[in-house]
This record gives sequence, structure tokens and C-alpha cells, in this order.
Amino acid sequence: MTKGIISLGEALIDFIPLDDHNESFKKSPGGAPANVAVGVSRLGAVSTFLGKVGDDVLGRFMKETLDGFGVDTTHMSLTKDTRTGVVFVTLGEGGERSFEFYIDPSADRFLTEAEAEQVDYAKHNVIHFGSISMISEPAKSATKRAVSLAKEHGLIISYDPNLRLGLWPSEEEARETIKSMLDQADVVKLSEEELTFLTGEEDVEAGIEALAEYRIPMVIVTLGADGSWIFMQDQEPVRADAMKVNAVDTTGAGDAFVSGILYQLSEQGKPVTAYSREEALKMAAFASVSGGLAASTKGAMAALPTLDQVNETIRTNQS
Repeated sequence: MTKGIISLGEALIDFIPLDDHNESFKKSPGGAPANVAVGVSRLGAVSTFLGKVGDDVLGRFMKETLDGFGVDTTHMSLTKDTRTGVVFVTLGEGGERSFEFYIDPSADRFLTEAEAEQVDYAKHNVIHFGSISMISEPAKSATKRAVSLAKEHGLIISYDPNLRLGLWPSEEEARETIKSMLDQADVVKLSEEELTFLTGEEDVEAGIEALAEYRIPMVIVTLGADGSWIFMQDQEPVRADAMKVNAVDTTGAGDAFVSGILYQLSEQGKPVTAYSREEALKMAAFASVSGGLAASTKGAMAALPTLDQVNETIRTNQS
């Protein structure tokens, strides 16, 4: 059975605070799709990154970092025409983050359809993407082309909108563009806030009902410290608890959660519609441990756990 995960989208440099007052910062590789590429590789999956960075000191640092984590960067293009994007992350109480993006535009926005067509989709069984690559051309068309090719080859399509409103021209454009890809996805991961933004519904179940027209096989709604809901077509929803941790930095926690879901989808290799409620709960529990371990360590990629760490934590929690 073919196994492998393609992560498509932005690879950026996060500047992470070294103190509680956000005065000193350390450069750290980031960008949600790049984090997921590393996350699934750390868990043991075959991982490919599809994206573009600047042929500059930060872009080369990013490529070397992904290489070091075992990610296939064959399809990570370097360009001299634009710079690698930079994000300043500031931390509040409980390790919660806020972001300042220095991207206007950055190299990731210039991925082309031709570059997306170079990937061997037949050697993978999952593709994951977000909405930041949908903000402007040519990356928007490249993203659509990659998803189309992945569908043709029977890959599971995973979509994490990862809303960053400040990067969009308007709320309406963000909402409509993000919604335009929902019917392509087999798995969609949303925060409560993102669900409300897309549907106008404050209640989670009402929000899910509003998404019913898209016929998404699995929708995961994350609730932060309160865990997550998994909604599957024609089944009762599943509620999974979050792992209780002393949150140091939540920068990579959501991406670690997504990595945990994608790793299991790739490993098990069956259609998303074939999962039972019990299997979905087990999947969410695994992903919650992955996210919890990441939240208890500073940084994004460096905090992403290995399969042994996740399994050992699960065993410890069960004993």
C-alpha cells in the first residue's frame, strides 16, 4: 500500500520570544504546512513539502531544517525574485500566541501550477493544505491544481483553513475563498472561531449543520484546552478530551494535532468514510497527545513529538 503525506503551502520564519516580555527573539522555522511536514515526518511518515521560499539566508535555513527532519524538499523551490516570509510571534498568558506577519508578498505566494505538477502524487496517499496559499496568484491556482491532481490519484484531501484575517484583502474575500475549497476536502480541521467565521453560527453543532451542504466526510473542531469534536457523515459526533499540560508555547500545538490525524490516516490507508466512531475517538486521542506534547515545549518544529514520545505518553496515561 502506498503511504506518504504531501504538505502544501507556506514555509516562514517565526521569531519566537525568549522572555515573558517579548523583548528578545530567536529565529525558528515555521509556517503551518511546513510544521505539519515536519510533524508527520517526526511520527514516522514519508513526508514531502510542496512550496517556495526565497533564495536567501532564511529560505536556505528553512530548507536545511526540513531536510534535517527527514522531509523530502525536492519540491521546495528557492527563488531570487522574492524574500522568505517572516512572522513575529508574541506570547500572552497561558502561552497563547498573537502574530505579526511581514509578508507583502513573500516567496510562498509565487508557487506555480507547473511546480505543483512536478510532484509524484501516486507515491502518496494524503495531501494537506491551508488557506494562506489561496490568498493570491499564482499560488492560488497552484494549490487548486495540486488538490485536483491529488484527487485524480485518490489521495485523502486534508484542509486546515488556518485563518489569518490580517493577510486577506477583506473578510468577505477570506470567507468566500476558504469556503470554495470545502467541497474538495475529505478532512477539515477548524477552530471554534473559524467555524463561526465561516458559518455565522456561535454554536458548534449549528455550525456543522451549516456546513452539511459540502458533504465533508470528517470535520474536526478543536476547542483548545477543552479538546475537540469530530463530526462524521451519518454518525453521532465524537468528543475527545485534550491532554492536560502545562502550556509553555502553543505555537506548534495545532499543527502537531493535525500531524497526529494525518499520520494515522496515512498509516491506516482506508477511506475517511470507513472510520467508526471508536476509531475516530482513538485517532483524536492520539492527536491530542501529539498536540499536548508540542504545547509543553517552546518553539514550533523543535516541539513536535516523535511516535515513541506519543505512544509512551499514551501508555503512561493509561496506567
